[in-house]
Amino acid sequence: MQFTTAESGGKTVQGGQVPAVMAGEADLTIGGPMVMMKNYQEQGPELLCFAAAVSANPWFLAAGKTDDDFSLTSLRGKRVIDVGNVGTATLSFNWLLRQHRLESEVELIAGCGDEAADFAAVSRGDADYALHSMHALAPFIVRGDISAVTSLAPLCGDIPWSAYIARRDVMAAKQAAFSAFTAAMAEAQQWLQTHSAQALADRVQPWYQDYPKAALVTGLDAYLKANVFAASPLIAREDFDRFARLLTEAGWLSPAIPVPFAALVETSLAARANPSQE
Repeated sequence: MQFTTAESGGKTVQGGQVPAVMAGEADLTIGGPMVMMKNYQEQGPELLCFAAAVSANPWFLAAGKTDDDFSLTSLRGKRVIDVGNVGTATLSFNWLLRQHRLESEVELIAGCGDEAADFAAVSRGDADYALHSMHALAPFIVRGDISAVTSLAPLCGDIPWSAYIARRDVMAAKQAAFSAFTAAMAEAQQWLQTHSAQALADRVQPWYQDYPKAALVTGLDAYLKANVFAASPLIAREDFDRFARLLTEAGWLSPAIPVPFAALVETSLAARANPSQE
């Protein structure tokens, strides 16, 4: 297997890593099914999700101090810095605010492009909360600059946030390789279910040598407790449909063009890798 990277994750169907798969420059990628759904509505190349990776919203809210009594209503009248400015996360957070009728009562501020400066503003009290992924927050949490107050995973429900994506014709041509890859993902996911954040950090630290070990353990522990990592490669129809509804209500998808699970998700490889979930 050969790895390649994109300059960014991209915020549109045309940006980030997915175009390499569309053009045949890569056989598969990890990305957001939201991009697949949009691609379908725009009649783009035929892409499929075939293995779940992240099965819940991995974004968290952090504040300058701990708040054990936090709820979404705590945001009323507050300022939240959207530090990452990542499309899926921003859409989902705005959707949550609308669900709780808070959209006009929370000031959502775009991050300045300097994560440390944004977190420092929250630590000083110039803003009330920071919105970002735990792997971005964790180094500042372990330093004592900020504290996580809630995961957005349970608030949004189970949704296929990230999955492995490929073109249908490439999957058909390389079926054995895709089957082996999915089985390997299933094995790794099963391992995650029975090991601690410390054990996981020990395994992955060689690839994150410049990332503080304490932050790695803290971040992974938060993700494991929030059930962010998919328990198996299988993408459930109800989770896919829940995400499609969220993205439609958030304005990313057109309500005029349904996004059918059967046309966008390949389940046979995942089912074979986890026979008990067929």
